[in-house]
Amino acid sequence: MTKILIGLLLVFFKLNINFLDISLIYSFTNLIGYTLIFFGVKEVGRRYEAVGKALPLVSFMIFHSLAFLILNVTGNSPLLLPLNSYLAVISYVGLAFVIAGMFMVYVIISRLIEDLEEEMGVTSHTKRLKKLCVIMMIAFVLLGMFYFLFSTLPGISQMLMGVLIMLQIIFLIEFYNTFLKSSNSTVAER
Repeated sequence: MTKILIGLLLVFFKLNINFLDISLIYSFTNLIGYTLIFFGVKEVGRRYEAVGKALPLVSFMIFHSLAFLILNVTGNSPLLLPLNSYLAVISYVGLAFVIAGMFMVYVIISRLIEDLEEEMGVTSHTKRLKKLCVIMMIAFVLLGMFYFLFSTLPGISQMLMGVLIMLQIIFLIEFYNTFLKSSNSTVAER
């Protein structure tokens, strides 16, 4: 679970509070984060078989992160293409893939929590984690809507990004308290 926690920390890591971040650091931390999540899920999947169901999603995100890292390193990010050219379709498709990739972390998190609940049972802690994940998903969708629909009011999207970052921090703390602390206390009892 430690690898999953560190991986989530790296995926959530942002140097700016803009909705779209195409910096090399963001792409690199995503790649390392999803790779750690992959190995963490694989490790936990040995004990809890249902958790292994999340591996294809995480594998896809490793490929996604690697592809966008390569595009950003080479200066070919679809988000940097001019929208008034014949490449506009590529730019919009690239934007859709970026946003889908940003949202995928929440899908992976909720899948992991559901799989762990299937194996370990539902607790008040896992219920709280699921609620936090849903709230983060809603905040992400609202953030995207405000970023694109109300671009003349950038303060709102930056405020929502701050809220999302705070929710992510709360989630990581709760994740730590739920899984890592409880597994350490279980090992100490044995």
